[in-house]
Amino acid sequence: MGRYRHTVDSKGRMFLPARIREDLGPSVYVTKSLDEACLSGYTPERFQAIRERLNELSSTDRAVRAMRREILGEAILCDVDGQGRISVSDELWSQAGISPGDEVYVIFLFDKFEIWPARVYDAQRAERAAQLSEDLSRYDIPGL
Repeated sequence: MGRYRHTVDSKGRMFLPARIREDLGPSVYVTKSLDEACLSGYTPERFQAIRERLNELSSTDRAVRAMRREILGEAILCDVDGQGRISVSDELWSQAGISPGDEVYVIFLFDKFEIWPARVYDAQRAERAAQLSEDLSRYDIPGL
């Protein structure tokens, strides 16, 4: 786990930290996130599990169809190049509000990662700082 700051280059490539590459492997699926202004990356195995679970849901449900389009339909398989970079499509970058030259945070979360525009993530961190002072006992996370 961890947070890393990088810049998207002019060709739409982003450095994927070695720690993430070690845990996730030589290729990852990148797609839209459930969070606005964010992309999510998954191992092929985890993405396959998501696909299977979405396939089990009723296609008569409009929300399920929309989620399939947004998550599965927008996904691309990204191979990690020899420099440790992944190339994300201009369309996905655009959907997350990210342009070449922008700084992004890569947040590593077990067997997935998130890519956030740094300006958005920094603003959200400031908001969350105030929330951390709230009573979090309802989450029952011993040792936190």
